[in-house]
Amino acid sequence: MTQSHSARLFEHPLPAGYRDELREMMAEAPPKPGPREESILLFRLGPLRLALPVHAAFAISPVLHVSRIPHRSGTVLLGLVAFRGEILPCCSLARLLDVTQEETSAARMLILQESPSRLWATPVDAVVSINPFPQCVFAPDAPLASQWLNGAFVERSGTYHQLDTTQLFRQITLATA
Repeated sequence: MTQSHSARLFEHPLPAGYRDELREMMAEAPPKPGPREESILLFRLGPLRLALPVHAAFAISPVLHVSRIPHRSGTVLLGLVAFRGEILPCCSLARLLDVTQEETSAARMLILQESPSRLWATPVDAVVSINPFPQCVFAPDAPLASQWLNGAFVERSGTYHQLDTTQLFRQITLATA
């Protein structure tokens, strides 16, 4: 666009009623969001099918490079990862829950949000989907200790166990201190 053409573009008069319509639009209160329905993130960790409320899942990323921390090998803390310009601690959910993890081509890095200022990264084998929050029941044949779980539910691809986020973040903090 040339200088003279762009200058002429802004010299056109406004359509009739434009300012009145804009004033009315600006005076209206923005629509209030309706009741928020909670969703749940379904993922696999080794042989387990697990679920977390989406408010605890900040992001999902391809597997990130984990920078090891000297003298911390073999612990829950795997190292540090760079994610969107921030350095995050990366912990092994598999080690924390004592689960054998399967490295697959579908592996992902799950960024968990404990609080707005506290993020954790953890590798998972696969992210399955995000679904509406189901009605959970306690399963008598839970693959993990009951302290880790808020219940279980059946989904198309099998039974999923919902992790207790309060217990999860407490144990991550203790294990990585």
